[in-house]
Amino acid sequence: MVLKRLGRNMRKARWLKGWTQQEAASATGINYRYLQELERGIRNPSLRMLFDLAQSYEIRVVDLLDVNERTKAVSLAAAKAAAPKRGRKPTKGTGHS
Repeated sequence: MVLKRLGRNMRKARWLKGWTQQEAASATGINYRYLQELERGIRNPSLRMLFDLAQSYEIRVVDLLDVNERTKAVSLAAAKAAAPKRGRKPTKGTGHS
């Protein structure tokens, strides 16, 4: 059940990027079939793979792992909107010491 929900979160993140599975596989550097199996909840990704996927989708790992529907605090859409845009450096805050 956890892998199925992880797969659904991956599909949502890919969909929000506007990518096909082939485009997502290319962007993440993983095999297309492996990505399909991850999204279907058949394969169990490594922690490293989760970090790579989250970075490619410009979301947090916790958004991929968020499998408890009742405690979802941040939707993937909100996470995507909050993610830094490609090509832009994060701005430094005014920060008080």
